[in-house]
Amino acid sequence: MIKLVKKDLKLFFGNKQDMLLTFALPIIFITLFAFVFGNMGDEDNVGGLVHVVAGMSVMMLLFSVAGIGGSLLDEKQEGILKKLLCSPMHPNHILYGKLVFANIISIVQLIIMFVYAWLVFGLDIMHHLPSLVLMIFATAYACSGFGVLLASFAKSRQQVQGFSTIIVLVMSAIGGSMIPIFIMPEIMQKIAVVSVNYWGIQGFYDIFLKLLPITDITFLSKVFVLIGIGTSLNFIAFQMFKRSILKIV
Repeated sequence: MIKLVKKDLKLFFGNKQDMLLTFALPIIFITLFAFVFGNMGDEDNVGGLVHVVAGMSVMMLLFSVAGIGGSLLDEKQEGILKKLLCSPMHPNHILYGKLVFANIISIVQLIIMFVYAWLVFGLDIMHHLPSLVLMIFATAYACSGFGVLLASFAKSRQQVQGFSTIIVLVMSAIGGSMIPIFIMPEIMQKIAVVSVNYWGIQGFYDIFLKLLPITDITFLSKVFVLIGIGTSLNFIAFQMFKRSILKIV
């Protein structure tokens, strides 16, 4: 499994297009929206900056993990997956490896987004590092589960791209990535809880706006929900993986 993860990481960091889409494109979006809504880190509008960084980071992360999930289907079409399934390796390790790979890329992407916001817009992350690290790990885990789930039932990368675009845009719209939750109608605020975006963004709000400590139950509740979402998505993905992809051998 470790060899699979290393192989995926080597291919990913050797692909300039993947690097640009995963790291450069989110930075561009954060920069554009931060200048418009975040007032470039103005202390009087920290909320605007936090919303832009958290909202864009989670939305772009969902697009990234969908692409990572699609790579599993590329391996299926190219015959690589069949070779792996015929090897002594346990079939579940293939999905474990892809999940670990997705988590690593997700964590790196979120770290880069917040470090960029700190360096360029002055977002104070140093006084909230323990909480921020915990929330980054929880958000990455939940989002990576989404990418693997897409790959488990889609039949091609094109399907993954189609499904992910629709689902991510809908989740981002109702979850607060595009428009802050508090200005939405009450009914939309209730619907928002079904979105991964909502729990990730609210967790970052707890850190930077409400200044809640890492031990606060309100903050930890968001972490537990994200972990629960990630675990549920991964469980469903594993079941569907066994029923569909493993049938190719």
